[in-house]
Amino acid sequence: MKIGICGALAEELDFSLDYIGVDRGIEILINLGIKPIYAIGDFDSIINKDLLVQLEIERLPTKKDVTDTHAAIEYAISKGYDEIDVYGVTGGRLDHFFSAMCLLEKYQNVKIRIINKQNVIELLKPGKHKIDQGSYKYFSLFALDNSYIDIEHAHYPLDNYYLKREDPLCVSNQTIDEYSYIRNNRAIILVRSNDL
Repeated sequence: MKIGICGALAEELDFSLDYIGVDRGIEILINLGIKPIYAIGDFDSIINKDLLVQLEIERLPTKKDVTDTHAAIEYAISKGYDEIDVYGVTGGRLDHFFSAMCLLEKYQNVKIRIINKQNVIELLKPGKHKIDQGSYKYFSLFALDNSYIDIEHAHYPLDNYYLKREDPLCVSNQTIDEYSYIRNNRAIILVRSNDL
């Protein structure tokens, strides 16, 4: 099952999904005509608090050990969702963006994607992956732990390359034809992107 989570500054929502609204994302969803199936947060950034009356909500304390987005992901997982698209966590505070990136690694058994107008970020578990270029011009890879990788059908192919955490070699590659193939022996981050 797949669900979307909307935080602040969401730009490119998939209107076919159900959504969990996170704090300011609740207003964004409602203004776009999407009623979230659940609303979660400390609601410190909501301007029109009357919107909460019509929703199933979970009010979090202001002082807590998780971000509102983290709590929303945990809620989605508890309800059986195994694919989660997260919107609105890349355009504001960088600490919240890095926190969301940490959750990709924490919840490796769930397909979590962080999405904005130009990018889709996701974790690739060890294995062989077929990467669909789709509407994205570039793809980049980053190691969470040092990993051996192969890249096929790309402008910059690699064969059994040892990608270290601090190595930025795999930035801005491009697929040849429609697909590239990536093989990795440890989890890595895939970023698909476009220029503005």
